[in-house]
Amino acid sequence: MTTPNESEIEIQWLKFEMLPQLLKNRKLIADIEDNDFQQFHIRDIQIRFVGTEEAFMMTKCYRARLTYDFKGSTSELNFFVKKTPPLPQNVYDSINFKALFTNELQAYDKIIPSLEECGNINLKTVKFYHGELKTNSATLITEDFSCHGWKLTEGMANLSLEHTLLAMKYLAKFHAAGFALRAKDKKRFEQLTEGLMESRYANQEVHPQLLLQVQCGHERIFQACREYQKDIPEEFVKKFNALFIEMAEYGRRLVQPVEPFVTLCHGDYLRNNVAFKYGQEEEKDKPLEIMMFDLQTLRVTSPMYDVTTFLGLSTFAEVRQAHFKEIFDAYCEQLRASYEQIVRETSPDFMSHESLLKEFIRFFPNAVFTSSWFLPQLVQPLEISMAEMLTQQLTNEEIIHDCMTRGGVVTDRELAHQMKELYHLVQKYNVNIFQ
Repeated sequence: MTTPNESEIEIQWLKFEMLPQLLKNRKLIADIEDNDFQQFHIRDIQIRFVGTEEAFMMTKCYRARLTYDFKGSTSELNFFVKKTPPLPQNVYDSINFKALFTNELQAYDKIIPSLEECGNINLKTVKFYHGELKTNSATLITEDFSCHGWKLTEGMANLSLEHTLLAMKYLAKFHAAGFALRAKDKKRFEQLTEGLMESRYANQEVHPQLLLQVQCGHERIFQACREYQKDIPEEFVKKFNALFIEMAEYGRRLVQPVEPFVTLCHGDYLRNNVAFKYGQEEEKDKPLEIMMFDLQTLRVTSPMYDVTTFLGLSTFAEVRQAHFKEIFDAYCEQLRASYEQIVRETSPDFMSHESLLKEFIRFFPNAVFTSSWFLPQLVQPLEISMAEMLTQQLTNEEIIHDCMTRGGVVTDRELAHQMKELYHLVQKYNVNIFQ
């Protein structure tokens, strides 16, 4: 919950510290002359904090609208400001904010522009204004994409088939550009991505509250399967849970680049990090375009890391399972078409439907595992920020009760169904996910 005083502090910071710096660096007015600085006058700054009802966030974010006069004309700019919340240093380090903000700064500064140039594509990412990284704080300022008509979906999970198909085709174009750059100029690809830091699995120690949430996820998925998917052998569920006893080590092994499935991935591709544009009037609910943002988790790994994350956390069985062939075909076809358009050669054999499907099965356990402890917070969003949650003094009993009940039956049924889908895929295609 933000206060009027917090808003005023941010307005003063923008007015007297950040905006003069952006003006001097010609980020506000690109062609401004040195002797014209005095003609820039701020008329008004309004800010609106982003709450948990819009998205799950570990940062403090707000939208800022700047109205200014310059050479007799009045103009407006809209910013999106992302800051780390005030946290004890050990909590700040455990969240790995240094890696997260380092990655996003590199993404906007060089990686995405180079990828767009290589692939002759427009990923529609927002304009970048400023970023800074300190020992115990970090800040990023971009354009506010909502001023151009981009919107987040109302729900944080269970996206429609139309949204899902659009998301998969966009993702395929993004992955294809990475594959193409690596095929055409591997050295350049490596130079572009060598500065990316491990943002999720670097820390050996996990925050105790997060660790307890994960452990509850194991138990919840076990109970959900017993209740709603009794045909799944208990031994399969036990072996599944055993995969994640050392979850950080499992994650580190999983995301290691393994030829030939090596490209640039978003790393956290789900509803919270994509926005859509919609049609007019009778088509106002029809998604027409998509963009991705929050580029803090970029990584070089298998494209199926992104595909399984989105399908596991942003779709429910009624879309994902019922239309899986259509969804997966759309991704595969777009991947091959985009790759061939960029490289001007036939796509390699590993981009076949069969090959990509086996890779999907290899990564799907990680998506199901993540759903077991994170999906409840998407189905029934927290009323406080992640930072507040991690600094609250909650008893283990309170944490366990919340983790086991948040999202209710809707979450339980979906978790059980994800396990059912995983079990059937493993059996049908004879993929050993327990190696």
